[in-house]
Amino acid sequence: MERRRRGRFFFDDYSLEEVPSVERYGLYNLFLTLSASFGAIAVLFAGGVLGGGLNFVDSTIAVLTGGTTVLAIIGALSGAIGAYSGLSTYVGWRFPFGRAGGKILGFALITLTTGIGWFAVESWFFGVVMSEIYPNNPFFSVWAAALWGGALMILSTYIGYRALSFLSYFILPQHVWLVAVGLLLAISLHGGWGAVLTAVPKSHMTLTEAITDTVGLYIAGSLIAPDITRFAKRAKDAVIAWVLHMYVFYPFLILGAVAIVLLTGSVIITEDMLKLGMGVGVLLIIVLGQWIINTVNLYSGSLSFTNAIPIRRDISSIIVGIIGTLLAAYWGYTAGASLAPFESFISLLGSLLPAAGGSVFAEFYIVRRYFDGIKDPYQRFKLEPGKEYSEVNLVGILSFAAGALAGFFVPGIAAINAILVAFFVHIILAYVFKKAHIKYEFGKYVYRGGVVR
Repeated sequence: MERRRRGRFFFDDYSLEEVPSVERYGLYNLFLTLSASFGAIAVLFAGGVLGGGLNFVDSTIAVLTGGTTVLAIIGALSGAIGAYSGLSTYVGWRFPFGRAGGKILGFALITLTTGIGWFAVESWFFGVVMSEIYPNNPFFSVWAAALWGGALMILSTYIGYRALSFLSYFILPQHVWLVAVGLLLAISLHGGWGAVLTAVPKSHMTLTEAITDTVGLYIAGSLIAPDITRFAKRAKDAVIAWVLHMYVFYPFLILGAVAIVLLTGSVIITEDMLKLGMGVGVLLIIVLGQWIINTVNLYSGSLSFTNAIPIRRDISSIIVGIIGTLLAAYWGYTAGASLAPFESFISLLGSLLPAAGGSVFAEFYIVRRYFDGIKDPYQRFKLEPGKEYSEVNLVGILSFAAGALAGFFVPGIAAINAILVAFFVHIILAYVFKKAHIKYEFGKYVYRGGVVR
């Protein structure tokens, strides 16, 4: 009954305030939602890329010792912050960057890239696939399918976490079952497990490149995990759910795709499944996988949009979604137009996200805990009505800039370089400024609670 009484938050999903305990969910629900939201078709295609350049043993090493371990740590740290604070990723950014800094960074790094940019790209891709499956049908032409597909995704995002949670109960088991069937078919038709272990990829990829790719695939998802984990009853549930996802579901999907690709020969996993006679299965993977992934894209974009502009989250999801859907339909209507320049642009902006993550980690786990003496993690990113907070945090802005530069120019895994440099620069600057009594927080605003403002 309490949930119903708070009607103004039913679709707004507590976008500007802490999620109350009555709206929190347990480990099982969180594991399904995280896994279905972040682990669908993109992981299968990534497995296809790995299988095209590495053998199965090397792919396993790259996934388990490289990508999975790194991403498990980052996602666990990020997810715990969301569970402790109950705040979305972008409202939480008010602490390391200030309200104005967090609004600007969130809008640029998430609303423009994920909420509009990648939502449009994924909707366009949905239209392309549907037109290939049902050619010469106007309803399934690229632009038409992008329109109605985008509309379905907007509807799911409008509802919010409840829709993501509901869809996960269907999509996660479906993906596990379909990959298992595809793997068993490939093994039975192409020589068994021995053939998997001895198969030679068509091209060459170094282990470092493979680890870089596996980290890059999931780094954004691991850093915006608080958008989902803020609904966790306990921080421990958020950590366990993410780690289980990374060590159980993620390896199964990506390594299953590697094995299928090595045995069947094409690096495009959906083509391989079609070769194995899984026509309906491929359709289910594409439709449901694209649906929930793009719902998450738009969901995070709507949270960021609401944090930057005074409008309810459910309304912002419609605005952002319509823009993205119209872009997708336009690309579909002007068939043949290359999306490469636009994808490069939003990938460039999206690559800045790890630097923001490093600053957030430093503020929550080091500065607030050891410099400010806030031992209780539930109080470190706590927004209290009537209390004053800063508009701009210079330490966060400078550390983000340093991390971004490191990500672009320092050799190695760009995302890890960006996180580590931003993390240590944030700590050093905060320590020096505090010791020297140099002011680094500017402007004040009074938090009025979770109302649109």
